Amino acid sequence: MKFSIFFKHSTLCLAVFAVAMFGFAGCGGLGKLPENPNANDVVVGNGGLAVQKGDYLYFVNGYMNTTEVLDTNNYGSIQHTAIYRVKLNAGKVVEKNPAIYHEDGCVETDETMELNDIDVFVPKVAGFEYANLYIFGDYLYFTTPNHLKDGKQEVLSKKLNFYRTKLDRSGSLELIYSTEQDNSNVAMTIYEVDGVVYQIVRDGSVLKVFSFENGRKAEKTLSEKTNEVALPSYQNSNDQVYDIDKKIYFTENMEDGKTGTILKAYDLSTKETSDVFNNEEETYVIKGTKGNYLYYTKAVATNPGLSATIYAIDSTLKNPIQVSSIQVSTSSSDSPRIASYSLVSSEQGVAVIYYDGTDTYFKRANQTNGTLVASGVNVLENLVEINGDYVYYIADSTLKCIKYTEAGQTATTPIPASETARTDLAANFDVDGNNVFYFVQHNEANYYLHYTNANLTNDEGEQYYHFVGHLLESDYVIVEEEHSHDDEE
Repeated sequence: MKFSIFFKHSTLCLAVFAVAMFGFAGCGGLGKLPENPNANDVVVGNGGLAVQKGDYLYFVNGYMNTTEVLDTNNYGSIQHTAIYRVKLNAGKVVEKNPAIYHEDGCVETDETMELNDIDVFVPKVAGFEYANLYIFGDYLYFTTPNHLKDGKQEVLSKKLNFYRTKLDRSGSLELIYSTEQDNSNVAMTIYEVDGVVYQIVRDGSVLKVFSFENGRKAEKTLSEKTNEVALPSYQNSNDQVYDIDKKIYFTENMEDGKTGTILKAYDLSTKETSDVFNNEEETYVIKGTKGNYLYYTKAVATNPGLSATIYAIDSTLKNPIQVSSIQVSTSSSDSPRIASYSLVSSEQGVAVIYYDGTDTYFKRANQTNGTLVASGVNVLENLVEINGDYVYYIADSTLKCIKYTEAGQTATTPIPASETARTDLAANFDVDGNNVFYFVQHNEANYYLHYTNANLTNDEGEQYYHFVGHLLESDYVIVEEEHSHDDEE
């Protein structure tokens, strides 16, 4: 691999550099950071390209298409995507400027953007079309392409493996589940309720829930004919888990020649499934949960067309709130209509962002008319994330951000214009509070993880941003004897 070294200034000659690197290569193997985050440190950023616990940032260093994954899926070398961690200082990556000593005693400094306190945590591909990192308790949970081969000797890399591993590196990687469907037909979330960690997986029409308590794993299949499922998202360990998310909501088609769907709820505490709505000729489509509400649409067969009304219902599962009198419709001839919609932050109460085929609006349940968010723009087409009062989306080949709660706002670009971010997938961006993680093109083939923070500044007083993923061999912790992460399955 060709290394790209960024010089601020340097008086280092090539001969000295070659000697220094030769000497470095003989020092030993890549080591491990000697410490780990504290058990009670807050976790920030679950469910994306990077997750932070205390001062330790766990991240995927680059992007790899699943079609490129080999049958070992065992990487960790600098040019491949894997899971790394770095110890931050006040939210920033710490650079080092190694001193080079000449025979005459003169010291010259190679001011490259090399980093302190970096190590390889899991040498498997984790930066791809379905990247997910979570930390709960003493474990890191992550997703990686399946590396086994089918009967045609082709790697099953479009299917997924879900793993977890201890943060202190004790024990081996634990394989939680391997999907039957390709990643485009799989959805998953992980969150914690009353001290138990739950991983909910929709693998095609099969719905499973895995629970982890006191180090033990339990698995249960809830349905083998699921249509949709609500997948709650909690990014931070100190987030309040709402009562609505103590049940898993999903839909199934009615049988025996009946039309419509059944909306069901699985109680995580009692481990029992019950019907929420089971009325013939009524079709329910789940959108998800937000705050203490479950959002869904209901369409009635006797109503002509394909339109449906948006409702929200709280954890009592009584008295649904009609979110909008404007109906969700696939027909462009319906006016007014909601062509697509998304849920907003829980602080906004019962509300949605929707696109009417021309403009994007924000609407609370008690509003007669919605607030115009963006004229002539569908921010939901390439939606990245709704974070607080801001919606992040891809447009004009970059990441955009706009405040959706107030009319007349102008979209901003959170990442530096000088960087060529990979914008083909919304999953290539991760917004964790003020941190924005994204892949930047390094050369024709490789994309590496960068991040920016609007609340931090660099030495020049500008908005802080830094490369993270394109690592140099001299970045890593060096030990006299080589050690490797125990990654046997």
